[in-house]
Amino acid sequence: MNIKSLAQNVSVAFLAQGVAMALSVLQTLLVPKLLGTVEYGYWQLFIFYTTYVGLGHLGLNDGVYLIKGGQGRDSIDKRSVNSQFVFGLFFQLVIAFCIIIFALFGPFEADRTFVITCTGIYLVVQNAANFLSYLLQAMNETKLSSYSKIVERLTFLLPLIVLLIVRYKSFKPFVISYILSSFVQFLFCLWFCRDFIVSGFDSFPETVADSWHSVCVGFKLAMANIASQLILGISRFAIDASWGIKTFGELSLALSLVGFFLQFVTQASMVLFPALRQSSSSEVKSFFINARDFMYLFFPVIYLLYFPLVTLLSLWLPAYANSFVFFAFLIPICVFDSKMNICCTTLFKVLRRETDLLRINLLTCFISALFTAFGVYCFHSVFFVIGSVVIALIGRSLIAELFIASELGSQVHSVEFIREVCLTFVFVTCVFVLPMIQALCIYLFAYFCYLFLSRKKLHQLVSKINGLRIKG
Repeated sequence: MNIKSLAQNVSVAFLAQGVAMALSVLQTLLVPKLLGTVEYGYWQLFIFYTTYVGLGHLGLNDGVYLIKGGQGRDSIDKRSVNSQFVFGLFFQLVIAFCIIIFALFGPFEADRTFVITCTGIYLVVQNAANFLSYLLQAMNETKLSSYSKIVERLTFLLPLIVLLIVRYKSFKPFVISYILSSFVQFLFCLWFCRDFIVSGFDSFPETVADSWHSVCVGFKLAMANIASQLILGISRFAIDASWGIKTFGELSLALSLVGFFLQFVTQASMVLFPALRQSSSSEVKSFFINARDFMYLFFPVIYLLYFPLVTLLSLWLPAYANSFVFFAFLIPICVFDSKMNICCTTLFKVLRRETDLLRINLLTCFISALFTAFGVYCFHSVFFVIGSVVIALIGRSLIAELFIASELGSQVHSVEFIREVCLTFVFVTCVFVLPMIQALCIYLFAYFCYLFLSRKKLHQLVSKINGLRIKG
């Protein structure tokens, strides 16, 4: 593995995601300040629906990504890729048309009809942009893929500023601007993949055969990703249906804060995939062990961000005080889902075990649906729904880690996972029971005890990092 090249790619990816995250934070702080809770709820409903547009390509994007992963621009079959791109664009236009017809003639209020219609349009634009972005990542040109994200975020920033200056209080221009920014990202990727576009097309039967092969390869990964999103998504659908758009908007604000960090981590996992596909089995195993140990030791620091973040946001957005109560439940997702994305999901793809990833995500999705039903119909509690789903995500992280460790011939020490869960329990309990300052002090003490109990692993990890610096 070329550590220097990988480090450069990861650095650019982090820079791109850092810019995207900064702009998203700005968006999250300003938009709810301008819109009312109901209008903001519809805006968040659109953002929520857009997370599932990946269903529209039926795994085509993921299949091309997996099949072509690790191939260079000079060696890749450009005619085949271009043919699949156009074929995928065609059948997604058909799907989008069906969604729009459903929105226009379905039993929905006007605002929800607008949201569903725009989701259909966004499906075509975003999946086309993602196809080309995935193609750049598969060829290990991750810098261009990262830059496309910056372009997309900056494009959305311009109309956002105008709307905020004129104090436009409808969510609809925000939705239109969001679709426009995705279209600009598509044009950016299209320019850097123009050699594919001008390469010509394969015959129709050959195109269908190649596309079907890509769909067969990528469908399981695409469904695994959708199932992963539905673990929390099912609870959001239920909350929207049972408690209304206002509560949905409050929960979505807290989820947006969590989502920023997860997008940051997901970008890193995207960069790692093509590099790990070209690595030896020993390097893959070494990566898994070191990444897992690093996240085990240092990612609980994320909980410390809760205290200053909630203090500042409470002053800025007092109308969304309930969101910050949800945030205490949701922030553990940052720790355990980050470990899942980097240590497990990436390696499921590298090892080509998409079926096992799908099974794990479907099992967790079923458990999430079961807990959500209990929370809605038996306990009538939003907090029960959210808390139980987070527990399901923690369980998924453990199961996936055990599976990957078994595949790579590594060990998982149960005592470490127990410590990690106990530290999370201490954080959540302190936040709900104690005043802010006391909760912060007790959690800091608990974290230092956590590090002391893991001092041997900490020393080993520091030694490895110093060894890499010396080699560099």
